[in-house]
Amino acid sequence: MALFFIEAVRFDESGERVARVRWGRSKGGQVMPPAMVDEPQEVDVGTVLNTIANGDEVIIKLNGDQGIVLGPKVTGVRYADGMQGLDLEPADGRPRLADLPSF
Repeated sequence: MALFFIEAVRFDESGERVARVRWGRSKGGQVMPPAMVDEPQEVDVGTVLNTIANGDEVIIKLNGDQGIVLGPKVTGVRYADGMQGLDLEPADGRPRLADLPSF
């Protein structure tokens, strides 16, 4: 099982759903400090959903005032219109996808 960090998002035209992410694979599962194997890449939501479906873990990585914050696990969601997207496991007071930088 691999670990991936999402560090930035791009929302769709509605501004409500993530369309693309900037992410990278963890270097040997290294979490603190979080290091990526290669430079972060921009991918569409489908790539992230496939990665999750394959059993890999995806979490958010946010640079905050206290340093790097690793957020909750990213999960897939199906919207009322049948489209698939990304969400985070519920966690009070934790970062949201909208808290990540946008590109």
